[in-house]
Amino acid sequence: MKGPGEMTGLNITRREFLKTSAVTVVGLTLSRLAPLRAEAAPAVEPPKPYENWQKLMAEKWTWDSRHRVTHCVDCYPGNCSWTVYVKDGMVIREEQTGHYPQLNPEMPDMNPRGCQKGASFGNVMYAKERIKYPLIRVGERGQGKWRRATWDEALTMVADAIIDAQQNVGPESCIMEMGPGNIGIFQAEAASRFAMSQGMTTLDVDGLINDFNVGQYITFGKFQQASSVDDWFNADVILIWHKNPIYTRIPSYHFISEARYRGATVVTIAPDASPSTMHADLYVPVDFGADAALALGMAHVMISEGLVNEEFVKEQTDLPLLVRTDTRKYLRGPELEGEGVREDQLYVLDARTGKPARAPLDTLRWQGIDPKLDARAEVKLANGETVEVRTVFSLLRERIERDYTPEKASKLCGTAPGVIRRLARLVATKKTMIILGWNSAKYYHGDLIERAQSLVLALSGNWGRSGTGSAGWNESGHASHISMAREKHGDEEFERITKNHWNFIKLLRQRDPTLTDEQAAIESERIIGRLTSMVPPAFYWYHHAGYREVWNKKEWGDPTMKRSFDEYVEEAKKKGWWEGLMRPGPDKPPQVLIGIAGSTLRRTRGGLNRLLKHLWPKLKLVVCVDPRMSTTCLYADVVLPPAWFYEREDFRFFTPTVSYNTFTDKAVEPVGDCITEWEIFGRLSEKIRDRARERKIDSFRQEERMTSDLVALLPGYMRALHRIMGKALFERAVSVVLPGMARRLGIKRTYEDAHDLFTRKLPVNREGYLEALKVWIDDQRRIGLYDQSATLEDYKEKGFHRMTGLDPYDPVSLNTSCDIEPDKPVVALQWHVRDKVPYPTYSRRAQFYIDHDWFLEAGEELPVFKPNPKMGGDYPFRMTSGHLRWSIHSIWVVNKLIQYTHRGRPGLFVNPKDAERIGAKDGDLVEVYNDFDRFQVHIITAPSVRPGQVVIYHAWEPYQFPNWRSYDAAIPGMVKYLHFAGGYGHLRYWRWNWQPVQADRAVAVGMRKVA
Repeated sequence: MKGPGEMTGLNITRREFLKTSAVTVVGLTLSRLAPLRAEAAPAVEPPKPYENWQKLMAEKWTWDSRHRVTHCVDCYPGNCSWTVYVKDGMVIREEQTGHYPQLNPEMPDMNPRGCQKGASFGNVMYAKERIKYPLIRVGERGQGKWRRATWDEALTMVADAIIDAQQNVGPESCIMEMGPGNIGIFQAEAASRFAMSQGMTTLDVDGLINDFNVGQYITFGKFQQASSVDDWFNADVILIWHKNPIYTRIPSYHFISEARYRGATVVTIAPDASPSTMHADLYVPVDFGADAALALGMAHVMISEGLVNEEFVKEQTDLPLLVRTDTRKYLRGPELEGEGVREDQLYVLDARTGKPARAPLDTLRWQGIDPKLDARAEVKLANGETVEVRTVFSLLRERIERDYTPEKASKLCGTAPGVIRRLARLVATKKTMIILGWNSAKYYHGDLIERAQSLVLALSGNWGRSGTGSAGWNESGHASHISMAREKHGDEEFERITKNHWNFIKLLRQRDPTLTDEQAAIESERIIGRLTSMVPPAFYWYHHAGYREVWNKKEWGDPTMKRSFDEYVEEAKKKGWWEGLMRPGPDKPPQVLIGIAGSTLRRTRGGLNRLLKHLWPKLKLVVCVDPRMSTTCLYADVVLPPAWFYEREDFRFFTPTVSYNTFTDKAVEPVGDCITEWEIFGRLSEKIRDRARERKIDSFRQEERMTSDLVALLPGYMRALHRIMGKALFERAVSVVLPGMARRLGIKRTYEDAHDLFTRKLPVNREGYLEALKVWIDDQRRIGLYDQSATLEDYKEKGFHRMTGLDPYDPVSLNTSCDIEPDKPVVALQWHVRDKVPYPTYSRRAQFYIDHDWFLEAGEELPVFKPNPKMGGDYPFRMTSGHLRWSIHSIWVVNKLIQYTHRGRPGLFVNPKDAERIGAKDGDLVEVYNDFDRFQVHIITAPSVRPGQVVIYHAWEPYQFPNWRSYDAAIPGMVKYLHFAGGYGHLRYWRWNWQPVQADRAVAVGMRKVA
């Protein structure tokens, strides 16, 4: 019997071929034939009587059923609705649906959404690399020797390993690493709920993949404040800045072209003349990671030429707030007014009185105050001392005038002074939008780049209105907080959860009545979210994966660091800034790793170098849940194959970025023995419960569940007991005296309870799956995310529904901070600008001055430029990256059909003169190396690449390179020490936010031709 992608009976004549069933015809579209499941009929049917070619072609366009689908991959924003056609139990054709409605006649619609990857997914689904049965390793890890197993055998092996780890080390030694792509939201929610029920450590996905805009977060207290893609059309100036939308936003790029037809100016800013340059009006070259200098040069022009939108700046930002010149810190309430005034009460200088005035905490309106923007004064403190104060704007202006004139900025960033002036004037006088991705975030000093970009937008008043802002990303709006909290189904449970939420918000507001809905939701997430055991991966890497040695290489990091890397980390730990988040602790070696929807060894920067040497030997069991044989699967012990996108009902990202919630239907049965992730983890939960019974083990315990923030909300007598008894003894006492509370907090949990928490007592079968899915969809309607017609049946028919509101329980959803209007695009930050709602920052405004001790020590209290550190050593080339046009991450990279559309192998783009210097030409094999590692790759010469730059697009599989060493091997995965700071306003972790992330852009490398 042939495997996926193989056909029998191909030794036929042309006439015999024409007689073959219409299913075998390769059409003009991307339709293709793949075999049925192993137990089904042969791929090639017996010949039918030949009649005529017209009938043959007519039969090609017949089908048994059609279904609305999408592809659950993280091609942000994705959500492309497709129709697939099924014949004889197989998908035979895929089409873009093209039926998104037009919101209003003044704007283009979303049609059609899709790309070549979606048009060929059926080919990937039936390809050779598809895994159809559970596999258990029989050779050494990485040898590629496997045997086929039953689900019962494979899950028993995994269950025993998890129980062993829970009992011998602790449940936190079981790691769930879930990537963002190759999985639906319903399946991802099931994996998360399983991990939570078993007390596993779940690694924060944005920490894993570095899709975290740190500078945006520092400025706004959030980074997922994205408008919808159709609002690109309304911009007068579009800055494509750290993004390549021609490659990465294929379904949405037409809004940029249509804006240009309308008269908008499109500018591409990049080190190389990227593919998105070809349709821009202006290309602005900038050196690697020197964008902060460019932006600060633009800010100089705006300030010096009187182009600043002062009304906007005074109202929306911290630039009018007062800073003491002696301490370099904000003037605070207790200092000016004495005890009893809250510490985060800040001040401005009122132009009407010449005296400090309180900055309101509950609104951005100045309420009769006229704050001076550029001022200094002397003020008398409560203790009688007189100190000098200056506005943040005054300090900023002084620094910019000194260091960032267009001429000085030009020397730092490589952009001509005239271009800097032209760009600044253009932005200052037009509605401007930055099309921003995560490329900037992947630079070591990406935070400084984004803070400077945000400053340019602030000075010009360019956010909170249609056609302005930073067009990034938001993923929310799927009622996950309701779903994760459910212990059973039914209306009463919904009422219990929502009532508890608002009671908790009420409790938070008793402590601080000025909290906005967004701030209260974030604070709730910081406290309650700790119970989900989601943690930043940085401490896991630091303690267990060998990165401590790498991050302590001072010559690879920021040369302005005043202390060693270890000293900063130790200070952060001692001060409790990351309490409860350093899981598993240094004394708890990881035992079990479950990877899902991603590839740990491919994705982790330097993973092939660090993880295989330092982490893999500690792991008793490595499990991959993956539909295809990834590099991590090759080094795993057990591989579990899930059903794929057309083989189960699910949704992709719920996002206001597209504003449509897009559904994928179950069009065909899963191939082989594949089952949904929901069922995989349901069966595993059952198996853990049953094996625990057989082994006579009742329960497991977790430590550090009662964090300081949670204890602070307990009644006074319990807080006193906690102080007297200490954390560990208090938690054990709670497990005895208050078993219900202990169960919910996860301090002590029986295996019966763990299983019930996952299943909510639904059967682990098709019936249970559909019931859970329907309840989830019902919850979304109940909280106002979608209209009442958004039922499972209606999704199956239409394929999508448009959002009608934000999720009031999800702070990420509230980060968008806007109305969802039926006939308008989504406009992020609208509530702040229109309604004067404070931002979730320490200052309650867009914050450009961070007076945390570490930031002051680093000289980064204001946005500045710092050059890229020499990550990897002192070498002449800088390696940059971006997303491939031909694959979503690595899912399509080994597919033969897609490989026919490019060179079919990894390629390194090199300037022809650089290739000539090393004696190489297009297509030659070169070795790229540094002090960390090396890899070999064929080069592609391209004059669009800047001299001194090499570009390799993400994400090829390591096994596609010689010696299985991909470009990731040469990336040390450095993190910026400053991002371990905490204990300051919004510089505190919560889901997807404020955490150290790895840098992988502008890595220093050498290059030589392979003989």
